[in-house]
Amino acid sequence: MSKIEFLMGLGFEFAEVKNMVVRAPGILTLSVERNMEPKFEYFVREMKGDLGELKKFPQFFSFSLERKIKPRHRMLVEYGLKMPLSRMLKDNDGEFSSRLFEMRLRMVEES
Repeated sequence: MSKIEFLMGLGFEFAEVKNMVVRAPGILTLSVERNMEPKFEYFVREMKGDLGELKKFPQFFSFSLERKIKPRHRMLVEYGLKMPLSRMLKDNDGEFSSRLFEMRLRMVEES
């Protein structure tokens, strides 16, 4: 119940939490203190994300903060780029790098 209470405490409705768990059941195995809270704090403070994004991609909580979320977010910030959470995290490293390169190339071409 602590995971459900945590998510509802963030502002999700019970029906939304239920939908999140159906879409990403692994959420129920995560530690609130060691996993979910730090990721949410980073998401809100550093990524300037909103609940709507997490509703669309609750799998966010399943990815490693230190090995995947932070490094990819920092790369996007470094180049002034944005991408949806799902695209940022679901791609493997090669696909992400390729997508990032394409986005940067488009920026240069548009300048």
